[in-house]
Amino acid sequence: MRDQFSTEELVARAKKVLPGPQSNLRVPINIRPMFIVRGAGARLWDTDGKEYVDFMIAAGPGILGHGHPEHVAALHQQLDQLLYSVSGATQTPMEVELAEKFQRHVPCAERTRFALSGTEAVQLAIRLARAYTGRRIFIRFEGHYNGWLDNVLGGVVHEDPVTNPHPYEGEGDPLGTAGRDPAAFEQCFRLPWNDAEVLEKVLERYPEQVALIHMEPINVNGGCILPRPGYLERVRELSSRFGVVLSFDEVITGFRVALGGAQEVYGVKPDLATYGKALAAGVPIAAVAGKAAIMDQLLEGKVVGAGTFNGYPLGIRAALTTVSILEKEDGAIYRRVDEIQKRLMEGLHEIGTRRGIHHLIQGCRGVFLFHFTDLEKAWSVRDLTKANHQLQHRFRVNLAQEGVLIMWGGRWYVSAALTDQDIERTLEAADRALARL
Repeated sequence: MRDQFSTEELVARAKKVLPGPQSNLRVPINIRPMFIVRGAGARLWDTDGKEYVDFMIAAGPGILGHGHPEHVAALHQQLDQLLYSVSGATQTPMEVELAEKFQRHVPCAERTRFALSGTEAVQLAIRLARAYTGRRIFIRFEGHYNGWLDNVLGGVVHEDPVTNPHPYEGEGDPLGTAGRDPAAFEQCFRLPWNDAEVLEKVLERYPEQVALIHMEPINVNGGCILPRPGYLERVRELSSRFGVVLSFDEVITGFRVALGGAQEVYGVKPDLATYGKALAAGVPIAAVAGKAAIMDQLLEGKVVGAGTFNGYPLGIRAALTTVSILEKEDGAIYRRVDEIQKRLMEGLHEIGTRRGIHHLIQGCRGVFLFHFTDLEKAWSVRDLTKANHQLQHRFRVNLAQEGVLIMWGGRWYVSAALTDQDIERTLEAADRALARL
């Protein structure tokens, strides 16, 4: 059914009042705007009544798809209680229960503090690590996304990152921004990821400066890149040797790849971890979990971690319900996601091979990359720089015209709401979209 206003009418109205979409990270300026009015399961409808299979808007947060009945019922119940937020001096029983679930499932979670966004959670992790170590610098990595604030967004890695570890503003940085505080990059080092040798040399050169190493344990933002065998273990060993706090950015991988996140999958326990997205299946909430000795700096008042909506009841209820659903039948949802994703990835590979298109498919549970390249495996974001990004963009546009939405850069997010019919329709659409390249 067509909504009240067409896309063209809404574009004209939006130009007068909105400075573009609400998140403009990596979004091409000339892309046709889309106005979504409804979602159900793994389907979306726009204001013109066009229907889509969703591998994009359910990205990260939408592990259950849209409108999961149990999830919706819990939100309605919370709204009926008319309790929207609590003061900084009070808590709810649900908050305790959710933190207990963290402690049960997440290896590093001796304590958990809740926040509203992944960006906030990362900044709190940085503050906690600095307070704990008495050092200032934190290390982050090329191709990783840790929020949009000045000190963690983008920056170009020097050709010799051992002698010049601070990032710099430069042309070609996909996450570059005007208006950044010129001193922001003095707070951090930015290094190539999946390279333990470079990390070790940097720590040896600056042993008394580094407070924190913060990384995506699986570099989903950089292209669904897995850690090299032994890499995470090596980073853990180096962190312990040099007295550095190790933090995993599990904002995407947390509760998507497993109840315990990537740290459960790889058996490597960080000191801290940050969470968001899939934690509440689309309702805003985030968390920092970690060792009691580090986290209890909040309890002692040594570290401030404020926020009006930290632990707000609607988000806590949504997260508690989401985790409870994921726990059912010993993780039955995860097995369903594995089944759907295997069929989808194998189908895309068959179509690409049949049409003679060089392509790469790689990823982890719940999210994978389909890109146009001769590479058989990508181990860093640099490996993907020579991929055919123009062809990737055309494929994405063709898919949207065929009624399938995927993320920028070729990422596909798999929700538990996808049906066999959704996968069949998607593969048929992908075949037509690839034929039109």
